[in-house]
Amino acid sequence: MSKSQVRSRVLIILLTCCLMGLLVFNIVTLKAVNKLSASAKETAAAVGSLDYTLQNMGEDLSDARNVLGLKINSYGSDLAQETPEAPADDYAGYYSALDQLMSEFSESMLKKGCSYFMESKGCLDLYRSYNLTPVQKGRDILLSTAGKLFYRLSILPYTTGGNVQFDAETFDKVSTARISTDKELASFIQANNVRIQTHYAQLEPVAKKLDQYSRNQQLLSYLAGQKLYIKKRADEAAQTGYDIRRNDGSLLCSMVLDLVEGNITLGNIKCSSPDELWEDLLKLHTLFDIRTVSEKKTESKLEELSAMVKDPAFTAFLETKGCTIAQTPEDKEESYDFAITDRGGFVIGTLSLEKDTGEVYLFDSENVVVSSVKKN
Repeated sequence: MSKSQVRSRVLIILLTCCLMGLLVFNIVTLKAVNKLSASAKETAAAVGSLDYTLQNMGEDLSDARNVLGLKINSYGSDLAQETPEAPADDYAGYYSALDQLMSEFSESMLKKGCSYFMESKGCLDLYRSYNLTPVQKGRDILLSTAGKLFYRLSILPYTTGGNVQFDAETFDKVSTARISTDKELASFIQANNVRIQTHYAQLEPVAKKLDQYSRNQQLLSYLAGQKLYIKKRADEAAQTGYDIRRNDGSLLCSMVLDLVEGNITLGNIKCSSPDELWEDLLKLHTLFDIRTVSEKKTESKLEELSAMVKDPAFTAFLETKGCTIAQTPEDKEESYDFAITDRGGFVIGTLSLEKDTGEVYLFDSENVVVSSVKKN
């Protein structure tokens, strides 16, 4: 073997050894890196657990300080980001306390203000001079004459300079003012009283007409014939009038005089004058459905039975039983009766509809109830 061949083999052996050494080094290095990575993960997990524990301890400490009435401190952390509470939670107690304060103050001012305008000598003298009667309703004071509303005083929900104030308005809301003393109220009344008195004086003849109609014998006889009656309704601040009712007490309509606008109405019908109202009163049965609820039920049931006895399927069923039923009912005082007869004309039963209740009964030939018939 020549010298050159020997050198080549030596060189190859040296290179092979170097490569083997490099491979071993890489394997050792990789194992070391994996070991360090695993250690880092364990350290991170431990730190996270420690942070969680510290947070819980902090919350327990805050609860304890809160119970003891001590200031609660807030500590920053690089491991967790704080979430600040909404300001509304911090102020909720203040809101509640202030709301209670204002509610109690408003109630005391209501008593103070109403007491002043209901009981003070200056106000009572003022009311007497104008023949006004004060009545308190909630937060309002109503001033009326002979049952007719003239003024309304409504207390404001707040004060100005510690003074209780009212919004004053006339019954028709044409005039308003803000007042807090009897002198201010006197000025308001003085400015409006003549106009209001004139307004009511113009409506007085119309109101008297309605009262006369309610006692007119011709109308009362007509109403009785229609099973109706008339009754004075409770006067309201803006209306006066009478209710016309069915004998079962249900409301048919009302004849009303609007004290603000001066309009006359009969139900939903607007009348241009008392004379037109009178004409409409004598034909109520053509303008409104005067039937009672039970009468409507009875008439509806009668239509149903009349259709049934003419139905081919129903008559065919009866024929299989050897009988027939009257096509037209007998109109009795208390009922509508459909006679059921055999082929010889003998009455074997009656299908009876009671007028007062709208109930249907089946009677036998001796007029004994067999069954009450109810539609499911």
